[in-house]
Order: sequence, then C-alpha cells, then structure tokens
Amino acid sequence: MKITAIKVSAVNIPTTKSYHVAVLGTIRSTESVVLEMSTDAGLLGIGETDPALMFTGESQQTVMTMLKHHLGPAVLGMDPGNISEIHARMEAICVGNPFAKAAVDLACHDLKAKAAGIPVYELLGGLKHERLPVMWSLGSDTPDSNAREAAQKAAEGYGTIGLKLGVLPPEDDIQRVAQVRKAVGDDIKIRCDANQSWTAAQAIRTIQKLAEFNVSMVEQPLSKWDLDGMAYITKTVDIPIGVDESLSSTREAVTIILINAADFFSIKTTKHGGLMNSKLIGSMAHEAGKKLFINSMIEMGISVMSGLHFAASSPGLFDIGHALNSVRRLVDDILLEPVQYQGGEIIVPQDRIGLGATLDKRKMEMYTKESFQIELNG
Repeated sequence: MKITAIKVSAVNIPTTKSYHVAVLGTIRSTESVVLEMSTDAGLLGIGETDPALMFTGESQQTVMTMLKHHLGPAVLGMDPGNISEIHARMEAICVGNPFAKAAVDLACHDLKAKAAGIPVYELLGGLKHERLPVMWSLGSDTPDSNAREAAQKAAEGYGTIGLKLGVLPPEDDIQRVAQVRKAVGDDIKIRCDANQSWTAAQAIRTIQKLAEFNVSMVEQPLSKWDLDGMAYITKTVDIPIGVDESLSSTREAVTIILINAADFFSIKTTKHGGLMNSKLIGSMAHEAGKKLFINSMIEMGISVMSGLHFAASSPGLFDIGHALNSVRRLVDDILLEPVQYQGGEIIVPQDRIGLGATLDKRKMEMYTKESFQIELNG
C-alpha cells in the first residue's frame, strides 16, 4: 500500500458557549485541521489535529503550512502501514510540530487498521474497556453559574465535573469549587485544571484548601518548564497532581518519571504527535505506576475517536470521568456516524473498522474555510 494523495482542510465549528481557559484565553470555535490520506489500494484514511498557539507554538495556519510544504510531500509514496518509518521520515524533516505530525499519524493508523479489517484499538493492544465515563468541563465563570451547570450535568448522568481554574484569583476559584461541591453533593467527582496559572506557593496553599471539597485531582498547577516545582508540589500535597502542558514528548515523560513530578499523566493523542508516541508514553507511565487521564483539546469527532481507541486499549486509567466529550460542546460535528454516548459514558464502537470515523461531506463543505491537495508526482 502506498500514499498517493493527501487533502488537508482547515475546519472551524463554533462551540455552544464561550469557554474561558487560563493562558489559552476565550475559546469560541475549534481550530482544527482534517487530513484525508488516499492510497493506491483504494482505501482512505482520515486524521484530525487541534493545535493551540499557547500549547506547543502551533496554530491552524502553521499546521496547514507544515503539511503542505514539508510533512505531506515527505510521506507521499510511503507505506502508511509502516508507522514507525513514517515517524522517522517526519522527524528527519523537522523538529517539534507534534500537532502537525499527529494528523499524519492518525490517518496512517486509520489506514493500517482498515487494511486489516479491524478497529484501531486492536493495533494498540486490544480492547480493555468497552465504555468509559466522561466528565463535563466547566470554563471559568461565576460560582453560581458554574454550580447551576454542574448540578444540571450531574442530573444528566455525569459522574465527574471538571473546573478550569486560574483565570480568577485563587480565593475566587476556591469559592467556585465550594459552590460546585455543594450543588452536586458528595458522590460526584471534581477535577481541577489550573493550566499553569499559579506559583508554587499559591499552588500549595490553594490545593490544600481544595482538599476540603474532596477534589480528585489537580492538573498542571505550575508553568510547563517548572518540573522541579511540580515534583515539590507532588511530594507536599495529598491530592493527586498531573502534568499536561509539561508532557509532550517521550523525553519529557522520562524526566517526569525520574524526578516524580506528577502522580498522573494527561494524554492527548494529538499533542504527543499521534497514537504511536501516545502508546509509548502511556506504557512508560504505566510501568512507573502513574495513572493515565485521557484529555482533549477543543476538538471534533476524529480526535475524540483517536483518544477513545487509545483509552480502550490502555491499562492504568485514572478512576474518573475522562475528557472525551468535546463534540458535545460544539454546535455540530463532521462525522457521518456520530460519537456514541450513553448518559455520562462514551461507548467504544466495536462494529467499525479503523478509527470508526467517516466524514460527512456536506458538513465538511459547510465548516471548511480553506483546503489544499497534494499528489504523488503531482
């Protein structure tokens, strides 16, 4: 099998409401890139990536440029089933740019599984979970507004509520958590994500106060570069601490494990450059006794399905609702067969091959703002 053409589209779908996140700012739409990979075997593989400038320095525009002029031409003519060779070629072309590389990786996994007639999770170690709990994430808002939304989502069947902290002063965020806990009762899990917003002193004071409200985890309290500070906080507080922005590459994973800079790893398949590296990082974390939390960007259905296949095939998942819920925060999606949910759970589609994601051509046309195609010998 050989890659004969690659079509790349910039796709923006509005969110149902504005989403306020520390560092990243206010999010009103996806900034996604969809890649369609054609082969001489007549199979089509699809991938998606969802960059954010404040995350790895990549944007929708930089991903489009990298795929058009560098990564796309480099993999034309290659066998998409030889994913390690695809990655070696991309690494030889450029350093970094994991979100751009992820679009290629996901399409290759989709094609390899389709050629074998199996779901992608079979390539990744086999089915370990048929369904997973998902969380409902709250952006930064007033305590009353967050509490009302949290109570509504708990009533709809969500067992985990996530809160973005750091936009407001720590004292205000503590009040938000307190109000949410009061609104949802004692049985609902609460996850907090500070998105690099605090100093070490602020983090320790705030996390110790959050313990009063039975918070299950706190993600990325410090700047991504401050792994020594993360290690100190992990050792000092009782609530599990996780890395997200600090963790992109396998090399960073090694450092985090060696200095014990986190209790759990936040996995986003696109920030790691795709499923191949995500599985490497996940395996390292599991061997080191670290739990895995399956996270997401503001993403569409293809990326959600990628995270779902990773989760379905992975041991050592954190016992909490995972962030595989992005499409429910969008006004629409681009898949012909939607991601399957049942209340507060996401269902692994065992009757579909590949990623189990088929593009709705009409919706792709509706939400695509620009696209290009490159071809072998074209």
